[in-house]
Amino acid sequence: MESKNTRKWLKSHHDTLFPFFPLLKRRNIDWLFDRLREREKEGAKGALYVHIPFCTGKCTFCVLTKEPPSHTTKYVNSVLEEAKEWRDYFSHVETVYVGGGTPTSLSSEELKLLFDGLRETFQIEPDAEISIETTASELTEEKMNMLAELGANRLSVGVQTFNPGIRKVLGRRSGGKEVIKKLNRARQVFPLLTIDLLYAVPGQEKRDVIADLQIGVGTGIDGISLYPLIYSPKTAIGRQFEQPPVEIAMDIFRNAKSFLEDNGYNHININHFSNGRDKFRYSTYFNSLGNVLGLGAGATGFLADCFVKHQSTSEKYIRNKNRAGIVFNVPENIIPVLWCISQIQYGRIDIEETERRWGFDLLEAFAKTIKRCVDRGEMIIGKNVIELTTEGMFWANTIGAEMAVECLYGGKSKRGELMSLEDK
Repeated sequence: MESKNTRKWLKSHHDTLFPFFPLLKRRNIDWLFDRLREREKEGAKGALYVHIPFCTGKCTFCVLTKEPPSHTTKYVNSVLEEAKEWRDYFSHVETVYVGGGTPTSLSSEELKLLFDGLRETFQIEPDAEISIETTASELTEEKMNMLAELGANRLSVGVQTFNPGIRKVLGRRSGGKEVIKKLNRARQVFPLLTIDLLYAVPGQEKRDVIADLQIGVGTGIDGISLYPLIYSPKTAIGRQFEQPPVEIAMDIFRNAKSFLEDNGYNHININHFSNGRDKFRYSTYFNSLGNVLGLGAGATGFLADCFVKHQSTSEKYIRNKNRAGIVFNVPENIIPVLWCISQIQYGRIDIEETERRWGFDLLEAFAKTIKRCVDRGEMIIGKNVIELTTEGMFWANTIGAEMAVECLYGGKSKRGELMSLEDK
């Protein structure tokens, strides 16, 4: 059996998609519009993702699409212009996610312009989950109240850690006490409050992660996303530090998962834990190949079996007359493979559903990977379901990529190894 310390630990769900990229078929946007018109006579429904790439901070760890704020009003208007291009093909919105960057780096007036424009363009359900990301530094009392008035009912705060020393390493600007104060205030304003935390950070020990979780639980946070730090060469922290051994990271993850479950939080997907109130409805769309319309620079959507990718910077996005994005169709024969890999994010795959929907035998398609995972104690095969153990959830992105490579390339990728954001 292969040694675990030679196995590539993939930390992002984006990593599981790399094996599919060479097989996608480039299409034009009109081809997708026609496809949507044929499939959905009254317009597709699903999730809406809006990317705001602007960020005033210079965090040492961030691998996301971001840039300093400039021409922000022009950018918001460009997003709303793109939204209108989709109005006839995507109308009913059941959940909205505004991510970044830092969306609250927009002014209150720009936030109002964005939310009012989206409501004028799409039929957003009255009970829609409307999430917006922020940081403590950009979260003012005025913007809290404004967002609540605009209908945002789920606030996601990028905390990363409450520890002052580790916050300094990460390049965070607010102090731990200030973050807690703002979370307590946000708790009074928003029905749902979630936070992001990091582990496997330089200088961080197991007890530091538990201390962060204790504060989150004590504050009454509804959802906690726990991510491993990505040591990418494009980040300052990735160039300065080496990541800790996988065994140490695994021990931290196992301890954290146990602590959260003991405190009433369920592990609802690979990185996210909920106290039962936070359903994280947006994630159910992209993990189930549901319709996700992405708007804005760097945004990626998935509609009618197609990925839709946008220009990477706000300047290119604003200049581009065809803002609706570049279309990559997923061939019909690999849709069930993509669905299975996406379901790994939940830690389980329904065996019967793949057979019923596509006549796809996943036990045969991924036989070698499944056997290795079972032997390692990462998977359990039940009557009608494959489930990941705690160790399996830690390795979930790697497992998903291994399954894809086995099925699509006979067990070997074109470069002979799995690819990750840390390689790019």
